[in-house]
Amino acid sequence: MTDTPLSTPITTESTFDNEKPPEQITRTTYGHATTTLKAAAATEHGFTPLQAIRTYWRAFGWCMFICIGGLLWGYDSQISGGTLSVPYFRRDFGGVYNGQFVLPARWQSALNSVSSIGGMFAGLSIGWVADLIGRRGSVGCACLISISAVFIQFFTPSHVNGMLLAGKLINGFALGMFVSTASSYCSEISPLALRGITTGSVNLWIVIGQFLSNCVIEGTGKRTDSYAYRIPFAVQWLFPLILLIGLPFAPESPWYLVRRGRVDAARRVIDRLGGGNVDVELMVNQIQETIALEDRDKASTTYLDCFRGTNRQRTIIASMVFVLQQLSGVIFALGFSSYFFQLAGFSDSNSFRLGVGVTAIGVVGNLVALFTVNQFGRRGLFFWGMIACSVVNLLVAFSSLAPTSSGRWASASFTIIYNFCYQIGIGPLGYIIFAEVSSAKLRSKTVGIGICVNSLCGMLANIIIPYLVNPDEANLRGKVGFIFGAAGLLGAIWTWFYIPETKSFTVDELDILFEAKVPPRRFGSTNVADVVVRRDGEGNGNGSE
Repeated sequence: MTDTPLSTPITTESTFDNEKPPEQITRTTYGHATTTLKAAAATEHGFTPLQAIRTYWRAFGWCMFICIGGLLWGYDSQISGGTLSVPYFRRDFGGVYNGQFVLPARWQSALNSVSSIGGMFAGLSIGWVADLIGRRGSVGCACLISISAVFIQFFTPSHVNGMLLAGKLINGFALGMFVSTASSYCSEISPLALRGITTGSVNLWIVIGQFLSNCVIEGTGKRTDSYAYRIPFAVQWLFPLILLIGLPFAPESPWYLVRRGRVDAARRVIDRLGGGNVDVELMVNQIQETIALEDRDKASTTYLDCFRGTNRQRTIIASMVFVLQQLSGVIFALGFSSYFFQLAGFSDSNSFRLGVGVTAIGVVGNLVALFTVNQFGRRGLFFWGMIACSVVNLLVAFSSLAPTSSGRWASASFTIIYNFCYQIGIGPLGYIIFAEVSSAKLRSKTVGIGICVNSLCGMLANIIIPYLVNPDEANLRGKVGFIFGAAGLLGAIWTWFYIPETKSFTVDELDILFEAKVPPRRFGSTNVADVVVRRDGEGNGNGSE
């Protein structure tokens, strides 16, 4: 088989012949692309995470900058549940029940789920937006939308609940754009050794946002005026402004630039991100050839393509990681933590402090995960994370059966343990896996679908859980842990069979594994070179390259 020289990029026009049958096109394409893709893969596999950070510290830094949008997602999700623990908020937007101010369950459900509705629409539109104006342009649009939405929330008069919901709905759209774009951006500008760390950092920033939200609520929640909750709303203005200031200096994704035909601009970005210490032409050729391989059927894409052929499996995996997060009970254990502590009998001040402690432990867990994700891989951490969260949910439920002080403190302790287990496994791994399993061609669309599913599941959880927890409804309180404990164990079974190991595979290597229909649970034990040899062997009859 004749290999293409490193200096010769593969283009769609020169590589593919429309008169050949599809299977022959596939075999020929992999053969021509072998030299460049193998050389690029060898280069990427040669980096350790520490070496990659030293060489690509600029790329790492810009990933962390773009991930600030994830902070806003976490802040908003936590502020919804956190404001429920603020007496003055319940006074201004709720009513009196058994001598205390309570926000009715229907408004709790609406308040906690409306951002998810906005996120769903963002997930459905971000693929088109990101492919049209780029990753930087998408973040800029999200910043402007978020600033306007927070303005509506901050100036909402008391008992005008509909206006508050409108602000959160609009902000939810911006938040969905932030997280979708951050995941795609990190996956596309990071070298292989840093891809798990940077994409997992999306969740780290989400947890930092949750921690910041609880700190702000702890500091303002005891005020006896409307600024007890207006100040937490206003803090959200800070981070879009930071992003808008830095965006003009941020590099665009080279994958996006190549797809738009701006190859010289992509070269400059790669050279800048690598500090002049990388083989720019090799990296550009890798992008061109991977795109050419994925474009062999047709150059344009639609959302329907995410559900055709092998992309269907990739889209299901990218979506299911977020379904599994909700089955593990994350909204129950974390989103309602401060409010849950109050219902369990803790004072307002202790509830605030426990809420801060829960999210602080989550930050620690995420930092640990960034070190373990390359060491132990994606699949194992996600699977054992599901098991651990299920067990802790059951322990929370059993503790709640004892209406004593020790039982309440046990439930609180298990909630903190839950967050550590979740953030060391399921939390960051979800964002890593869904960004890695998508093809380069459909990444923005697949990631958008994943965020849409994430928002949909979050919305359903936020609608249902208040009716299960609230004293004026089912009043199950901590016993809801029985439900999520059982659901999480079922999710762990699905994880075992269908979550692949994506560690140490380049984009084109993952393409090969999915197209060869290797079972997801066997990705980690499969030699990609053997898969290529078998495919090439079908074309030349001797199994050699």
